[in-house]
Amino acid sequence: MSAFLWGSATAAYQCEGAWNEDSKGQSNWDVFCHSEKNNINPTTGDIASDHYHRFEEDLDLMAAGGQNAYRFSIAWTRIIPNGTGVVNPEGIAHYNAVIDACLARDIEPVVTLYHYDLPESLFIAGGWENRQTSDAFCAYAKVCFNAFGDRVRTWFTVNEPNYDTLCCYGIGNYPPNVKDLSRRWRAMYHMLLASAKAVAAFHEGAYQGMIGLVSDSYAIEAHSDTPDYQEAKRLADLFYNRSVNDAAVLGQLPTELIDKLHSEGQILDYLLPGDQEILAAGKVDMLGINAYDRMLVKPCTTSQTSLSTNNTGTADSSNETNIAGWFSVDEDPTTQKNAWGMELYPKSIYTLLHQLNDHYPNLVFMITENGMGYRDQLVDGQIHDTYRVDFLKGFVNWTLKAREEGCDVRSYFVWSTMDLYSWINGYAKRYGLVYVDYNDNCRRIPKDSYYWYKDTIAAWNQKEGR
Repeated sequence: MSAFLWGSATAAYQCEGAWNEDSKGQSNWDVFCHSEKNNINPTTGDIASDHYHRFEEDLDLMAAGGQNAYRFSIAWTRIIPNGTGVVNPEGIAHYNAVIDACLARDIEPVVTLYHYDLPESLFIAGGWENRQTSDAFCAYAKVCFNAFGDRVRTWFTVNEPNYDTLCCYGIGNYPPNVKDLSRRWRAMYHMLLASAKAVAAFHEGAYQGMIGLVSDSYAIEAHSDTPDYQEAKRLADLFYNRSVNDAAVLGQLPTELIDKLHSEGQILDYLLPGDQEILAAGKVDMLGINAYDRMLVKPCTTSQTSLSTNNTGTADSSNETNIAGWFSVDEDPTTQKNAWGMELYPKSIYTLLHQLNDHYPNLVFMITENGMGYRDQLVDGQIHDTYRVDFLKGFVNWTLKAREEGCDVRSYFVWSTMDLYSWINGYAKRYGLVYVDYNDNCRRIPKDSYYWYKDTIAAWNQKEGR
């Protein structure tokens, strides 16, 4: 197996700030966060972690912590402010500086082209429901390949087509804030087309390195092994995992998915002649996996789909997933949860990797995100986040066990490098290895988890003789 990447990850809108600097265009998140629709935790990413101005400091901390890779996303609106057309040289210059700063510290830049923030002009024109967005994305990707491809060797196209569109069109807490799963399937399909077109362009351009897609994938489990529970597991795997992963890895949508959507009476007029060739030509070199928890499922016994999520971390908000005709998400009362209801179950990543490896043998996997949100408290200038250390330690150990057993896993990235804007959750939900004091000019303070991660990487390097 290749050398292992130990790093951490961020996304542009969540950490950069500088939302209207250096000729940057507006994204759908800029507009949404400044609107009355942003009413759950009404705050913005205008400053966020101020990473745009402080990336050198953040990279110094990564290097001091032994990290040899940094996964970050490029803001489409910094490169092509209107989504299509004129390229912004100031945006190119900024990411050139970030990439060069990574390499100067022996940190490999791992670049994601799209992480939720769509240019507002494209959003107004229908966003990912509009097929033309996939062509605009491919054109944007080519600009990035040409500008940065001489130094970037690891690329990802789209981050979490499943979770992104589920929030946009299922839960309704991300823009455009609607609840219509038929629109979700359309938008997700165009994301997959966009990814395939960009992957094909990367390969046709003979750029060095590898390119993939980042999928939020889940170990699918159930309390019972009866036929109806087995069917719920099959459908949940189709809904969360195979709908994205088959298209990206195998170059085709699952026949079972198309049949299921047809059986629901959905109009699939967005599946056009020639699309199969596009997907087949855009198969990924590796699959990025954002792994946080499992999906424990059961048969859905209701006739109405209902989806909600806890974005406040309080008892008066809850997580609910009932997808009529598909499955419901179950609960294990014996496992620990965080304040937002996420199950803390590290073995899930081991089960997931083996499930994926069985379905896609000989595929390269990269753990592109893993982390836990918590209301960290600054006490006497320190953050003693033993709960995060325990969580991450479990996931690292189970990841390496799967790797030893034959799963070709080549990276582990902690989400996140530093505390950042956690989308609808705002700033109270902290994931970072480094604390950001938003009340003190975004001052950086490494947490106990930062030092644990440093020691873990050092121990790995010693074992591997590096």
